[in-house]
Amino acid sequence: MRFRAPVGSVMRADGQGPNAVWIVSERSETPRYILRVTRLVASEPTSSPAKQIDALIKSVSERPAPDLVFAVLDREEFSLGERPAASLYTSLREGSGEDEVSAVQGYFMVQIAPNEFIVISSLVAEQDFRSVRPLLDRSFRTMEIEDPGVVAAARDARVQRGAALLASLDEDALRKALDAPGADGAAPAPHWFRMTRTLSDGTVREEGYMTLLAVEGEQGLANPDRSSKEWTAEEREKGLAVRVQVRILGDERGSTFVDTDARYWMRWDRGREFWTVRTTARSGKTSKTSSQLGIRTEPSAGMPRPTLQVATVNLDVPAEEPKRWNIPTAYLSQAEALLLPRLLPRPDAPVDLGFYWFDARSGRMTQRMDRVRPSGAGFVLETRATLEAPFLEQQCDSDGQVERRAADDGTVIEKIEPKALLELWRRKGLPTQ
Repeated sequence: MRFRAPVGSVMRADGQGPNAVWIVSERSETPRYILRVTRLVASEPTSSPAKQIDALIKSVSERPAPDLVFAVLDREEFSLGERPAASLYTSLREGSGEDEVSAVQGYFMVQIAPNEFIVISSLVAEQDFRSVRPLLDRSFRTMEIEDPGVVAAARDARVQRGAALLASLDEDALRKALDAPGADGAAPAPHWFRMTRTLSDGTVREEGYMTLLAVEGEQGLANPDRSSKEWTAEEREKGLAVRVQVRILGDERGSTFVDTDARYWMRWDRGREFWTVRTTARSGKTSKTSSQLGIRTEPSAGMPRPTLQVATVNLDVPAEEPKRWNIPTAYLSQAEALLLPRLLPRPDAPVDLGFYWFDARSGRMTQRMDRVRPSGAGFVLETRATLEAPFLEQQCDSDGQVERRAADDGTVIEKIEPKALLELWRRKGLPTQ
């Protein structure tokens, strides 16, 4: 299912597959609407939107809540294309005096199978309903249901294109993604990025900064806890080494912040990878650190398929067993994911690619989607980290260097010279140590 959310909306996804839930809201400190997109399976073998609306009204009307005032504002049954659909708006008032809450709850329902429905529920403050309803009605009626077979075929085709791209990445191709040495053979300098968010009143707020550096290096460089004297023969193997350092501000003054040091390594033949991510939350003199370790091994007699293991250590929670996955076709390593814009051929026309990768945010092996399209002298790369996630857009130059990245939550990352960033943060009184 797809639909056009009101302009200025942000989206996040929870869960995966048939249990996924999408939350869409207005991009504002105080959003006027919140939408929840879910899949509903009726208890009966056959049902209809009208029956489901009847059951919903009955359930709320019979709820034993003495302070609840419930009323149906509007109800409509209709067809969306050839599919039965229905909408319902209800008024809810609960509590009394200063504790009274008044809201309008809406439901838009489309039938996709004899007992299955797509439901978009909305929650709007009563005083905003009159201005918001036209936006929601127009948005809901843009819903389209795609044929599952067509969707599956498109996914398979994307993954095949992704696998073909990865198969073409030999050592020479990977080396072209490395950062160039400085003048007179000096070590390559990292790329710096400013992170901001524009608030509803137009104020640009500093969110943090990030650096990215890609060089040739030994596996041991990805483990800050071991010195080079301790490295094993395996740790001395060379490959693609990518380091990312991030500082995220916890408040506008920078009195609290989170620092992340992420180091990723992959052997030149793509046969092994290793990474560590260390995140430290700081507030005054106190700090808390968590870490993640990822290891992708080669096939062996006891383990004939290559395997990825990821362990997370957080001193505030009990230790968990490492998660393990067999490596699927079209697997994209963490290092390659960070440098994907540099590894892509320059597109003459839009193309969709599919990969499998470890998504750190959800902590799972999942399929992702990358859409590449020409733009000016460079190109735009739109990435869905999971099939449930919104697109993250990166604007890249002709060499695949990221110039700007925009996330659905309004966060923008833009390339900046380190001196300019330092001066900017000093002017704003933000921590630069």
